[in-house]
Amino acid sequence: MDKRILILDGDPVARHDMRGLLAGYGLATLGAGSAREMEQILRETQVNLVMLDMMLPDASGLSVCSRLLSLPSPPAIMVVSGAGEECDVVVGLEFGADDYVIKPYRPRELLARVRAVLRRHDDTRLDEPAREAWAAYCFDGWRLNVATQDLFDPRGCAVPLSTAEFLVLWALVDRPNQVLTRDELRQGPPDAHARPAPQQVNVAVSRLRSKLDRIDGGAHLIRTVRHVGYIFAARVDRVQD
Repeated sequence: MDKRILILDGDPVARHDMRGLLAGYGLATLGAGSAREMEQILRETQVNLVMLDMMLPDASGLSVCSRLLSLPSPPAIMVVSGAGEECDVVVGLEFGADDYVIKPYRPRELLARVRAVLRRHDDTRLDEPAREAWAAYCFDGWRLNVATQDLFDPRGCAVPLSTAEFLVLWALVDRPNQVLTRDELRQGPPDAHARPAPQQVNVAVSRLRSKLDRIDGGAHLIRTVRHVGYIFAARVDRVQD
């Protein structure tokens, strides 16, 4: 199936230009000018990537990120926004975006980054025969299912993960009680076919700590080893799912 990209931007000119650029390279695009229009499209069509401007007429970009990550099969998320301060970029990545591009963008760079995000996102999806052999990881009452990328807290509640968060957590639980450098976290475990971008590792760790902290003490499962990297400080059991 061809990849479908939803461009969510309240500016019709920006939306038109971006669709024209991507269509010129054979990428299928849909356009939406508001979160409401996005919801209508998602009810009828599954998309692989949402390119999101943070300034929308009826919702904040951060609330849209949260909504997309709550979907059963979340698409990749790329923020394309004129809000280019460092804090804007960090917050966007912390809320689950896979990449952040600042307007005005360079067309060829945007295209390259779109392809990279789609490739990383697609590489985390497995065909059914491979899924049967993959495992889940259990730690401190939590459960991470590698095949479906689902994380469940000790109460059985699902915790949405972005692609980068999933890959970093997977790398940590695959080698518990070992110090892993940021480069090693980027590499992931041997079975991983994708890797987060370099700037996403620290953001993903921060975001994971926040999510694990919904259970008292969960944030301390991921410990910082100063000037080296991180360690996952818990017993981890690998089980067939």
